[in-house]
Amino acid sequence: MTKPTTDPTSRMNVVYVGALTLAASVILVVLWLNHTGPLLGSHPALVVIFATLVIALEVRPLPSLTEDSFFTFSWTFAFTLLLVAPLEVGLTVCAAATAIADLSTRRPVIRVLFNAAQFVVSLSLAWGVAHAIVELHQVRDGGTVTLRWLAGVTVLLVIGIALNSVQLGVVVALHQRLPIGTMALRFLSDSLSTDGLLFGLAPVFVIVGVYGTLLIPVLLLTVWIVLQSASIAMRNREDATHDQLTALPNRRMFNNYADLALEGARQSGSGLAVIHIDLDGFKGINDRLGHHFGDQVLKEIAVRLRDAKRSVDQVARLGGDEFAVLLSDINDPEEAKKSARRMLELIEVPLNVEQIPLAVSASFGIAMYPRNGEDLHTLLHCSDLAMYEAKRGGTGVEVYTGDTGERKGPGRLAIISELAIAIERNDQLFLNYQPVIETSTGKILRVEALLRWKHPEYGIVPPNDFMPQTEQTDLMGPLTDKIVEMAFTACAEWHGLGIDIGVSVNASARNLHDLRFPERVALLMEKHGIRPDWVEIEITENTIMEDVVRSSSVLGHLRQLGLSIAIDDFGTGFSSLVALRDLTIDRVKIDRSFVTNLAASKADLTIVRSVVELAANLGVQSVAEGVETVEVLNKIASLGCDEYQGFLASSPRPIEELLPILRNGYIVPVGFQFESGPISSGAIS
Repeated sequence: MTKPTTDPTSRMNVVYVGALTLAASVILVVLWLNHTGPLLGSHPALVVIFATLVIALEVRPLPSLTEDSFFTFSWTFAFTLLLVAPLEVGLTVCAAATAIADLSTRRPVIRVLFNAAQFVVSLSLAWGVAHAIVELHQVRDGGTVTLRWLAGVTVLLVIGIALNSVQLGVVVALHQRLPIGTMALRFLSDSLSTDGLLFGLAPVFVIVGVYGTLLIPVLLLTVWIVLQSASIAMRNREDATHDQLTALPNRRMFNNYADLALEGARQSGSGLAVIHIDLDGFKGINDRLGHHFGDQVLKEIAVRLRDAKRSVDQVARLGGDEFAVLLSDINDPEEAKKSARRMLELIEVPLNVEQIPLAVSASFGIAMYPRNGEDLHTLLHCSDLAMYEAKRGGTGVEVYTGDTGERKGPGRLAIISELAIAIERNDQLFLNYQPVIETSTGKILRVEALLRWKHPEYGIVPPNDFMPQTEQTDLMGPLTDKIVEMAFTACAEWHGLGIDIGVSVNASARNLHDLRFPERVALLMEKHGIRPDWVEIEITENTIMEDVVRSSSVLGHLRQLGLSIAIDDFGTGFSSLVALRDLTIDRVKIDRSFVTNLAASKADLTIVRSVVELAANLGVQSVAEGVETVEVLNKIASLGCDEYQGFLASSPRPIEELLPILRNGYIVPVGFQFESGPISSGAIS
């Protein structure tokens, strides 16, 4: 059974809990005044056994990942207790058990009163309805088990669970301004999913207890097994709705909660705010110190955000270094801004991870309901744009004003769900290809496959607008599979035309950490008839260093398939020499930031010369990226760089446009000088 730990201290809740407590007190007083016969009834041993189980399971509940609930499996034994003990005894034990549990964890008094009172009211009302159908104690008193008695017990169980769910839904809905009916159904679903299987055992316990007490241990063993199954099922459900690192709700849970909050706000006429948070400086911590330190930072930021929010608000981790907060019952943008500033101040307090001082900041974007939108998709988009403005302006916090950021395009929060749809379709994602040229001959060696997204509403979406956040999600695997599939399809087609040119595909950190990635590549090669020597996998230095052991294993399996491996953007990471020393690499691609101004920068010239010489000494091919002028091409040729790539040879193009160039097989820009002299006739520029 789910129990909220939200402190129901709003005025409406105080009144509600007060009335509920009064009702429960009256019920118990009336029942005890009319008590007759032995205190524990005709089966005191059974009463003691099941009372002990109720108390034990209340005192030791199973904690939930959410901060506002926990789970107890005591209700099955509570129902059993009502069927074997006098009603007033059963109700008193149940109320005392939950009160002991709450007091032992220092819950507020109002919460103690609510949990105890709702037990009494739910069970007594359910008992009254069921008892009108049949004498519920007839089996305890030696009577036979009849269909009428089983029907009465079923009514007791159903009404008891339903009333409990309604009362929990009311107190949470009043506190957080959410729809009461929706919350009641949510708690009912939680109860059925956690110990629904056990409720039906209550009459079985009664029958066994009365007619075969010696079998109770066997039945308890069965219950223990069912409890373990229910616990696993509950954990699986929570894993699907919560971030495993920070224990915060994930994007899915946040969306569900926000939809409920919006429904409640529409009914009550109140406002709310959606805040999108993106950490500043986090990537540097990950790159310099590794993901272990980055994870510790995220955990601490999650704690600080929880501490800064109000009890009626919701905070979630959306993925990577992005968080979201939903502020309920708030109409003033300045008030929302103050809340965001308070969170920002907490985030900016220096951290100490394993005695290493670290500092991060954050950018906050705020969207207000109903001013900036009436649905979650719009509010997320507006808060995303406001966050970009805060990041660009360095202000830390910005409220969406309607003209924040002129860029057109989906927000980063919405883009993931839309990309998932695009992956399933065949009319949005496509590849452009850019040739890689042998410097000494002008021969086209391979083409690099570059992903493009033609969004149905926003047109061409640049990869930088969706790839970084995609790499933080489980979409990266299916997306890479889609890219490889498209690249291999095109590669097979041009080889079918007699064009002997390979293709290179980029792999992300998630791909290098996926031990099944090489197997999927091999299956796609077999499907399309691709030879291993036609394929090159490009990786970046930092993707390797995020998990060296697993990355090395995946790269090893790719090489066993016969594929070549290239390090992309070489020189921009923190581990270039380590990567070259420890991994079997075929070529290094020198980042364009060192190449573009090579002719004018002595520093860039020195760096490129050093990388080319280092690669040659290690038996690795060197590739210059970003070659845009003949002057730069002449420079890299004089340095002995093996290959080049850039707009001088060709911009990235659809394969249909590139095929005539590929058929020619060579690209020799006009004015490029080989050692034997300039070549211009027949050149393609």
